[in-house]
Amino acid sequence: MRLASLLLVVSLLGACGSTSPAVPRASSFRATPTPKVAEPARPRLPKEEVTFAFDRGLWRLEGTLTLPTREEGERVPAVVIVHGSGPMSRDGVMRGQIGLGFGFELAVYQRLADALADRGYAVYRYDKRTCGAFNDCADGGFTSVPYSLLEVEFATTEYVLDAEAALDAVAERPEIDPDRLFFAGHSEGGELVPVLLSDRPRVRAGVMLAPPFHTMTVLLEQQSERVRWSFTMAGQPERAEAEGRELLAAAQALRQIERGTHLGAPILGQPPGLWESWLELARRAPELARKLDRPLLVLGGSYDYNVAPSEIESWAKWLDGASRAPHRVRVLDCVTHALNCITQPDATRIKPDDIGRDISPAVLAEVSQFLDAHAARAKLTEAGR
Repeated sequence: MRLASLLLVVSLLGACGSTSPAVPRASSFRATPTPKVAEPARPRLPKEEVTFAFDRGLWRLEGTLTLPTREEGERVPAVVIVHGSGPMSRDGVMRGQIGLGFGFELAVYQRLADALADRGYAVYRYDKRTCGAFNDCADGGFTSVPYSLLEVEFATTEYVLDAEAALDAVAERPEIDPDRLFFAGHSEGGELVPVLLSDRPRVRAGVMLAPPFHTMTVLLEQQSERVRWSFTMAGQPERAEAEGRELLAAAQALRQIERGTHLGAPILGQPPGLWESWLELARRAPELARKLDRPLLVLGGSYDYNVAPSEIESWAKWLDGASRAPHRVRVLDCVTHALNCITQPDATRIKPDDIGRDISPAVLAEVSQFLDAHAARAKLTEAGR
């Protein structure tokens, strides 16, 4: 083909192309969206109690895990309850406080676990190693544990290790979120919470219920005065004198332990080594609390005869200088050592109907709000990783 003819063909092809309809750009196409298929709702599991035990040294400690209503496969936050002094069972049954009987039994730890489970928390409570078939969980009851082993096996340091082992066992369960773990200690157990959080950095926060600030030396002196007052008001002066004198003598013996001059006689029926272990940990607790980078909730009651409100106020003053964590300290009106409420403000006029038969709603509100705040913060931290 000659050159002129070829150019004509090319120009005609170009002309045809220029008169063809414009081809839309890819961006102008709008694909029909694929409808999303809703995921089937996961079954809801009911609130339940699961019995399980853990091993610690010579002991196998039995306990109950209360699980909240939850979706199948969901992991929930968990709280481990740490006992007060004495041979406490997992239910934490209390019949009153120093100088004041309730006239009924209040299962403090069982009620606390049940209430927190209603708020979405798994709660583990277990029988203290001082509570078992060997003594029927009774003070001064029969024990098959040789006296020479009591100072070793029932030392307060062992209670700390038991609580840590309980937490580790709970964290391994498939229902539990290991990033949202908490300790809640009561009385002696409350005093141990700073020690526990120092030993377990994975624990998000700690709840201290009716915790002493000072050692039992100071508390026994306070309790001696309270017993004398309460039984005198109740028209029992002889009992007031006898029990007040016994507690004061125990306080004096503990001062001898602190000075290193105690001769080894039992104190309130217990070996002096048990008291020495408790005194040492109680001295460490405030300093550890102040250094913590995780928050503490410290609660006491205005009607607590075992741990006076002044002890909680001492925690408030002490932690006010701590800047590493947002601690919260409160003395709640009408609350006793058993965490229930006495509605009669005049202690000399208390009647049976004035004594609450369940944990105070104010206590539950403080605890649940504190846990909710720090469980939510943990979940946000985890989501941001």
